[in-house]
Amino acid sequence: MLKKTMLVFALMALIVGALLAQPMRVEKNNEIDGGRRDRTYRAPNNMRGNNHQRAIRENGMRMNHRKGDHKMKDMNSGRMILAMAEELELTDTQIKNIKAIQANFRKVRNTKQAEIENLLIDKREAMRDHRFKDVTKTVKDIYKLKEEIALENVTAIEDIYNKLTKDQQDLLKTNCKNK
Repeated sequence: MLKKTMLVFALMALIVGALLAQPMRVEKNNEIDGGRRDRTYRAPNNMRGNNHQRAIRENGMRMNHRKGDHKMKDMNSGRMILAMAEELELTDTQIKNIKAIQANFRKVRNTKQAEIENLLIDKREAMRDHRFKDVTKTVKDIYKLKEEIALENVTAIEDIYNKLTKDQQDLLKTNCKNK
């Protein structure tokens, strides 16, 4: 009998906890029960879609995913090699060279990414003015810059790889196969 009573109290506690954890209902006049206001951000109707995303970006609000904005992260291989510095027994000179290659790549990437942002502004203006030949040229220029960034990334990774000794390269290969 005691076990059944304890079970009933436990179930009631779960139900009460679940009810308390639910968000409060919004009334028609946008007031919430209990006098609190809804604290979630909701954009005005004229800011939905792309304008809404742009406003969130410009106002510094965090987004989980920005459609079409796939900026490359820092070189994964360079970070991976630096994380394995002890295991690979990298010298101070090698670490310094790898960091320099990474910094140089980030500078190039940032410059080209800024050019892409400027071209996107030009593209929007050309689309607005119905200058489709200019839009076509701008899109080609954008993807040319993205290709250059990707190729620069490959070159940087190759340069980092070439800074390693033969033994370090072999150890890196075996470690990468295991993961």
